[in-house]
Amino acid sequence: MAAKLKQSNPLLFPFLLVFYEIATYLSNDMYLPALPQMMSDLKLSTQQAQLTLTTWFVGSACMPLIMGVISERYGRRPVLLLGGLIYIISTIVCAVSSNVYLLLIARVIEGSMVASVLVPGYACIHELYEQKEAIRILALMGSISVLAPAFGPLLGSIVLYFVNWRGIFWIIAIWATIAILLLRRWMPETLPVEKRHPVQLGILFKHYRYILTNKKFLLLMFVLGFIFCGFIAWITAGPLLVIENFHYSAIFFGVIQAIVFGAYIYGNRWVKLLLEKLGIIPLIRLGLGITLCGGLLVLIAGLYFPNTLYPFLFGMMIYSFGSALCFSPLNRSIIEASSEPMGVRVALFAVFLTSFAVLGSGLASLFFNGSILSLSCIVAISIILSCLMKLAYVFV
Repeated sequence: MAAKLKQSNPLLFPFLLVFYEIATYLSNDMYLPALPQMMSDLKLSTQQAQLTLTTWFVGSACMPLIMGVISERYGRRPVLLLGGLIYIISTIVCAVSSNVYLLLIARVIEGSMVASVLVPGYACIHELYEQKEAIRILALMGSISVLAPAFGPLLGSIVLYFVNWRGIFWIIAIWATIAILLLRRWMPETLPVEKRHPVQLGILFKHYRYILTNKKFLLLMFVLGFIFCGFIAWITAGPLLVIENFHYSAIFFGVIQAIVFGAYIYGNRWVKLLLEKLGIIPLIRLGLGITLCGGLLVLIAGLYFPNTLYPFLFGMMIYSFGSALCFSPLNRSIIEASSEPMGVRVALFAVFLTSFAVLGSGLASLFFNGSILSLSCIVAISIILSCLMKLAYVFV
């Protein structure tokens, strides 16, 4: 079935997967402009409001290992579909929550079900396509999935003119329901029954140990992770910086977010061309160099232009463009750094990536004090650490 799908409609499943992925990401990005309204409605402090973001990332970091084991036992397709159903239910619970405790529990569960995309979903992508084709498809999917952080805040701002913050979660639940129904019809199963095996903890731990002692896997994962950490710090603190501290409207923040991630989309458009001309490793180096320039510009903006948003915004655009060039090549290179079962590899990849998301969100919650400098330091340090990890990788 997988081979038939690949020949007749090679982009159908990736498109449907990313359509569902957007729905999962919107549960963070679309309600960012609603944070002040939610704080007022539920009587939350700023720290509690930011905690609703952090708990989502904590949930997304907890589940991938379990998803990986289950998908190796029962296949990719049933795990993704069941995870999608749980995601829809938890999103509805977010919509009807009347206190912060129920909301935080639902946010943890909602975030944990993102693993249904990151593990069985992306395992299918890596199993369906060869190296360069996979990188091109990952870049294309990245250009589409980034629409969630790019336009999610703007979409959420528009929705807030008609409904309150609860309506945002209802819209996301409907979106996810449509996506899961489409995937139920068109998702292939890339793990044949004969290749599935019962869960054996001894063998499973051995697979994990091999990957966790694989220096190439770890160093490349840290390169990608620290870039992602800087992004998440901006996503977490951005709305508070723009709306609360600079007193711009939610619509204006949505426009700014669209500009920053529009640069990421534009960068992904260059991946296919540069991949053919340069190859994977030079493309990663080029992307890291540009991202580093963006991080340094952000730091300069925080130091010398603390009272205006636009120099910081320009630096974030450069950061976003550069990271797009190296994100999908790094993704595939990390997966290829190990020969363990695909579900195990992708599960650990998802655990690390979401752990860096938790780190970025946590750093923003702890150290962002309303100033550009506090946020720019987190972003700049993240890309500097990423480059140091890449330098260490050269000597392995």
